[in-house]
Amino acid sequence: MRKLKDMVFVGVQLVLFGLYAFMPSILIFSVNRFGEIAGGLLALTGLVIILTAVYQIRRSLTPFPSPVKNGQLITSGLYRYIRHPIYSGIILASAGYGLHTADTIKLIIALVLWLLFYLKSKYEERMLMAFYDDYSRYSSRTYRFFPFL
Repeated sequence: MRKLKDMVFVGVQLVLFGLYAFMPSILIFSVNRFGEIAGGLLALTGLVIILTAVYQIRRSLTPFPSPVKNGQLITSGLYRYIRHPIYSGIILASAGYGLHTADTIKLIIALVLWLLFYLKSKYEERMLMAFYDDYSRYSSRTYRFFPFL
């Protein structure tokens, strides 16, 4: 059952990524220059967070919610403050680029990704608590996606 849930979460995630990348821009809204720049900076910030988090987690990285067998709990770097910085970066990058391009569909997909990552992280954290003795303590002192939210 766990493997099936893992596949469903990753499958839905891939479908959303595909829609984000290839869905035509059919609902464009008006955005001023400040909104374009803010969206671009948000997207760039998200990309930097993704790359930094991937580097910091390295061998424990998996697209699936189930922990890697020989992985280790990373609690330093970005992971010192947030438990799922890769998800955070994807949310920021997708929302930022949606704002930058003034594309309502991209912004909607970014919101759906946030919801998916919330559900995926809740499922993932139940397994991480069973896998790592310190996960409960770690999760009590960190934020899920964004500090102070």
